[in-house]
Amino acid sequence: MRNPSRSRLIAILLIVPLWCSACEVPDISEFTKQSAEMTRGIRTGVKDTGTLLNNAAERDDLYSAATRTDLRKSSKAFQESVKPTLAALDALDAYLESLNALAQANKKSGQNAAAVVNSVTGLVTTVAGLTFASTVVNVATGLITLAEQFRTTRDFRKRVTLAAEIVEGVHPVRDEKGKLVKDETGQVVYQRKCTGEAADQITVASATVKALMDPVMSGLTDEQRKALASLSPQKRREQLRDWNKLTADQFGTVTNAERTITSFGCGVIDFIEFNIADLKAINLIVSQSMLSNLRDKNRTVLGFYDSIVATDRKIQNELETILNYRMLASLIREAEATNGSLNAIRDSKIKLKEHLDNLFILDSQLRLDIRKTLEDCGPSCGEMKRYVDFVLCPTCETEILAIIDAISKGQFDTSNGKIEPLLETRLSVLSDENAKYQEELKRITPAHTAVIAELKSVSDKREQIDALMNSSLSALDAWRTSHSNLRVAINSKKQLTVSSLTSKVKEIWGIINPEKQ
Repeated sequence: MRNPSRSRLIAILLIVPLWCSACEVPDISEFTKQSAEMTRGIRTGVKDTGTLLNNAAERDDLYSAATRTDLRKSSKAFQESVKPTLAALDALDAYLESLNALAQANKKSGQNAAAVVNSVTGLVTTVAGLTFASTVVNVATGLITLAEQFRTTRDFRKRVTLAAEIVEGVHPVRDEKGKLVKDETGQVVYQRKCTGEAADQITVASATVKALMDPVMSGLTDEQRKALASLSPQKRREQLRDWNKLTADQFGTVTNAERTITSFGCGVIDFIEFNIADLKAINLIVSQSMLSNLRDKNRTVLGFYDSIVATDRKIQNELETILNYRMLASLIREAEATNGSLNAIRDSKIKLKEHLDNLFILDSQLRLDIRKTLEDCGPSCGEMKRYVDFVLCPTCETEILAIIDAISKGQFDTSNGKIEPLLETRLSVLSDENAKYQEELKRITPAHTAVIAELKSVSDKREQIDALMNSSLSALDAWRTSHSNLRVAINSKKQLTVSSLTSKVKEIWGIINPEKQ
């Protein structure tokens, strides 16, 4: 569920500074539409990751009771930790919806535009208590400090600059004299300091703040909490110190930690991206765990099936090779009886030799039996034993042809007359074994199919969520760019284009609903 009041608060924080009765806001209806589609898609990824955790926690066939208890705790912690992400997504929607309404009102009349702002101005003072936080991340310091500047400044362009710092996490570049640096078009140059590397340091600093502040805040009276509600983080810490709720060392530790958080200058989009990256990691870890445990649980079915398939494939290969040998031997006899082409017969006998070699690779016992039979045959089989034992190679055609030419038709027929009964016996045995394996495969295939389907389902979902998270991160970057374009559009009165964001939103929904693409 969305938190309407939370969304409105953030929307108020962001929308009011951009309003100026003398400055027309460009048409941002398409930006609003694509932003809503983007946040809706990201929520799907958040929901799917939570569902994955819940499903894992219920799999008593995959995890021990202790592990499932830990998974349930992780699932509960996950639900709490993503609330700020969902609230921030709500805020993005509310922010642009409000800004869009303001743009439309401005087009109608300045009076209507003023009415839009006045209707929410009274709530701005409550923003001092705003935190953008999970169980360990707290960025109130930076955002609320900027919010105070929003509230007090009357300069429209400065408000636009501050909006960029809060929303995009970018900051204006200043020269050595403190003046804003502008590009050749007269636009202020912005720089982004917050990167993915900041996330870990912010998390550590935030954990420090939380560890010290939570016990202090829980011990306050209602009157004390009320007194702190309208104060900035710095003023709040000073008041707690004056009340002897924080020691000098604790005050210094918390102050330094919050300075670390603020120093990175991260904006709303940055923190959403940090959380999306965490969701991506959770998805991969839990999915891989489920896949490994599924394979382990079903290793008997998987192993048995694979063994049967591999063995039966070998049997079928040998059966096919025997049949190919018998067919080619028959064709050779027919060609010799009908005075066929000598070269064609010689080529066929080389091919027959290849069939024998393949057969001996598959069945070493058959090779021994055929060699012994030819040895016992003696002069009646001529050079057939040499023919059988010869090792074919790309450069030894002359040698094999010499052996073939030395074998008379009678010797060839006699030799095959002794080889083919051995093949027939082996063929009968292999056919029986093949029938048994086929029957066993028929029995085990339904169980194997079910296992494979479940593995594929988990794997496909893992890949879908991972792709969705990657596209969400790209879309958030595109959103940041579009918001940057909005700043330029406001200052230059140019049309706002959001083609990049539109493309990324389409990509997100293509992942969520591939069948509709």
